[in-house]
Amino acid sequence: MSGGTKLSLQDAKDAATMANIALNEPGASQRLTAVQAECAGDIGKFFMLAIPLATEIVGPTLEKYGFEKSQGGAMSFVAELQQHNADPDLQRMANALKSKFMPSLGGAPMPFPMPGGGAPADEMPE
Repeated sequence: MSGGTKLSLQDAKDAATMANIALNEPGASQRLTAVQAECAGDIGKFFMLAIPLATEIVGPTLEKYGFEKSQGGAMSFVAELQQHNADPDLQRMANALKSKFMPSLGGAPMPFPMPGGGAPADEMPE
């Protein structure tokens, strides 16, 4: 279902707002921050712990807007938000989501592909 979901600009804004609210709720934010700290720059741990937790937190938003409640659904959701990048408000909200969902590790950007832009081939997981 997630591969074909298209959002209008207003739905994209509403979904991004809902996801940001979920990620910033005190309990959710604290859990995510603790897991990210536990990962301590380990990309493998990040993929095993932080991404699934963030996906769980935004799961109700994903489902409400027609995306699967999965990591794939979350990636499709982010990709769909990027379809509306020309809108400065949505771009700001999408960037806030990405910063919560996929923060840098140790100040360096994470070396994995994002929807709409890929990492160099030598940085791609095998």
